[in-house]
Amino acid sequence: MQLTRRGFVAASGLALTAACTPNVRRSQDADILILGAGLAGLHAARMLEADGFKTLILEADTRIGGRMHTLDQLPGRPEAGGQQVGQSYARIRSTAIDLGLNVVPPAPGGSRAKTMVFGNRVFDARDWASAPDNPFPDAFKRANPDTALFMAAAAENPLVDQYAWREIGSEFDISAEAFLERAGFDPASRALCNIALNANDLSTYSMLNLWRSLTLFAIDSSSGGSEEIEGGSQRLPEAMADSLSEGALKLGSAVTSISADESGVEVAAGGRTYRAPFGISTLPFPVLRKLDVTLSSSAPPIWPIIDQMPYTQIQQVHLEIEEGPSDDLPLMMWTDTPIERVFPVRNSTGETVALTCWINGVGIRPSTSDEDWKSLAEETLLATRGIRAKAHKVVRWDKDQPLSGGAYMHWAPGQIQPWAERVTQPSGRLHFAGEHTSFLHTGMEGAMEAGERAAYAIIEAAAGVEAS
Repeated sequence: MQLTRRGFVAASGLALTAACTPNVRRSQDADILILGAGLAGLHAARMLEADGFKTLILEADTRIGGRMHTLDQLPGRPEAGGQQVGQSYARIRSTAIDLGLNVVPPAPGGSRAKTMVFGNRVFDARDWASAPDNPFPDAFKRANPDTALFMAAAAENPLVDQYAWREIGSEFDISAEAFLERAGFDPASRALCNIALNANDLSTYSMLNLWRSLTLFAIDSSSGGSEEIEGGSQRLPEAMADSLSEGALKLGSAVTSISADESGVEVAAGGRTYRAPFGISTLPFPVLRKLDVTLSSSAPPIWPIIDQMPYTQIQQVHLEIEEGPSDDLPLMMWTDTPIERVFPVRNSTGETVALTCWINGVGIRPSTSDEDWKSLAEETLLATRGIRAKAHKVVRWDKDQPLSGGAYMHWAPGQIQPWAERVTQPSGRLHFAGEHTSFLHTGMEGAMEAGERAAYAIIEAAAGVEAS
């Protein structure tokens, strides 16, 4: 869909319309204001610029990429955010190719082998099935605590395709807690499944999140394994930003207020006010809910879902290995200790040089300082495996972080039917994008999809203004 000339004329028409309409904002700083320089905002900006619009991205951070965050200064260049590029990630792959980036297989040497630390014992995860203190129902004894929910869910997935999660009956929109209880998991079993859950809590996690992910994974994996951006995930948003026109991106411009109606959008950020006929907010809802926001009174209200949509809470500790384990067990770990899961970080030759401790949901400790987290991770690895490691950095994707409020959204039970479609609808001339508004994809591709949808919607709306 190429509307370059049409889009340019439409944007000019919008400026003229605004100038001639009473009580409409006059001095415009761009045709479209975009809030947030993550994948959604950058992709939308690139599309809109290609159609002749002048865009201006306001980003609160001093770096771009949002939840794409490569820790270049650490051994192995670990990822603190999005990493996997699925085979079906057409937008990610096409954009990378256009910008001269390579999408490559992961570093060699990866393995699914895992060690468990449970009840002060350290053992190969394959021995969990016969462990005397394994409380899982007989049908799920062979599932590790971090895979049991997936195994149970896969056996009962009601989704026939990637579209069905928004169409299926509300009887499937139940909590993971209720689902596991129905499958025969007792309280002790469910407590284990709640450790390192990719959500906040079993009771606040709709099963449709998981069934949707399983459906997408099946579609994706049928074409091959996931890959990644060569040199680190953050190379993609950096290249996207570099491809924009000069002056299209303002870093360090934290939004403090947003006002949107049928005449345009006004945003206060970085100590000044910006105006445009259209806007796109890619801000996570935990960020948006803290701002002074005035939305169009004629648009369907979305504040209940902005206020209530859950975002997965994650904290990470990144460590450099100084001395390997005193046993021969795998470095990847699931534990019932405070560090929860441990992932090895490999360099380009496949050598494991670092570890990432990944703490989710109920296990996060917002009040624990970075230095205390570093000490706790070092001490736990030494006590359980004899691993000597130096902690270099703590990364927090939690509710106390003003620019994120969490790592990624998930739906709570009962939210999808009333809200999944509504979050994609504009309020006046303010459109919403970001993974939290995606339909056919999740993760990085979901963010790109949402940015694309918002860009097309503005192109069509601008054409409508021109026609009128």
